[in-house]
Amino acid sequence: MEPQISANKRHWIDWWILGFLRQVDKWSFGSKEKVIFFKQLAYLINWWVALSESMNIIETSSDNYSVKEIARSVNAHLIQWRELSYAFTRLPDYFDERDYSIVKAWEKSWNIVTILKALADEYTYMNEIKNKYIIALTYPTILIVITIVAIIALFAFVLPWIFEIANSFQNVQLPTITIVLKNIADWAKENRKSMIWIFISAVTLLLIFLSTDRGKKTRFSVILKIPLFGKLTKYYYLIKRCRYTKIMLQSWMNYIETFQLLRDILNIPVYQNMIEQILVWLQKWETVYDTIKYQTYLIPSNVSALIKVWEETANLENSLENILKMHEEELDNNINRLAKVIEPVILVFIWVIVVVIALGVFWLILKIMEWVWN
Repeated sequence: MEPQISANKRHWIDWWILGFLRQVDKWSFGSKEKVIFFKQLAYLINWWVALSESMNIIETSSDNYSVKEIARSVNAHLIQWRELSYAFTRLPDYFDERDYSIVKAWEKSWNIVTILKALADEYTYMNEIKNKYIIALTYPTILIVITIVAIIALFAFVLPWIFEIANSFQNVQLPTITIVLKNIADWAKENRKSMIWIFISAVTLLLIFLSTDRGKKTRFSVILKIPLFGKLTKYYYLIKRCRYTKIMLQSWMNYIETFQLLRDILNIPVYQNMIEQILVWLQKWETVYDTIKYQTYLIPSNVSALIKVWEETANLENSLENILKMHEEELDNNINRLAKVIEPVILVFIWVIVVVIALGVFWLILKIMEWVWN
């Protein structure tokens, strides 16, 4: 019986490890893996490999469990004469609405290679923007975290010890700034548990509120009002709209279908309301420009002018190219400028805190020395 029990244990451990690795692959399936999947599928189809056979090749050639699961699931639906877009809808952990909606548009136009390459390029570009944004914010974030940790450490360990020494000199009159620091430290010490519960409750309530439509709208409105961050957000979503519009027009979608899909892709109430207005006007045979020319809060006036040129010349592709050319460069410049703007602001904030604490401590030391000498 001993060998059998040992074998069963090894089998259970192997099964657990395999399940864990599969779950890790599932968690790690992001934009980069999606780009590779779309590109590989586009290349195979471009080489006249059947869609079902392409899925078999992807499944056998990949070491990623998520990719294998996707290829196997899609192939199972294809065998049942289901559409590729339908198969994507059955995999919500890997594909979102913009993926299967655009693929569904291809199924009407039979232009899958172009659409898959366009989707891959779109995710590649958005990853580049995201990485630039993260790099720009990394150093300021590190400074903020270090500052918060340093302040907590000072008020929790250093300042109470200094104030205890000061209390031993009962005849020493504490400076005003030292008294303020002492009161803050004492209050934080006495209300430590309450502060933790208040912080947890506030964060929980905030997350619940931000998950609602009203919360999303409020959050987005606040972000748009923040200097530099607001402009970055406007440019980001403007570029995203234009790039997806190009993809959808390549799928031979009409304008109403294009804006309906944009409404679903841009899952932000402010933009959804604007697109709803555009759809109403389009159904009344009005122009897009007449709808958005007053939406300067979301769309720059130069973009509205280019859209007016498009509607007058019926040359949307050139208008979109001009919009992207201008604002992609502007977005890159603003992201590069972000760190240069935030860094000195944070450094000034840190300097003020350090000076205040230093004055409170050194002024106290001078008072004690003055009392000792007298």
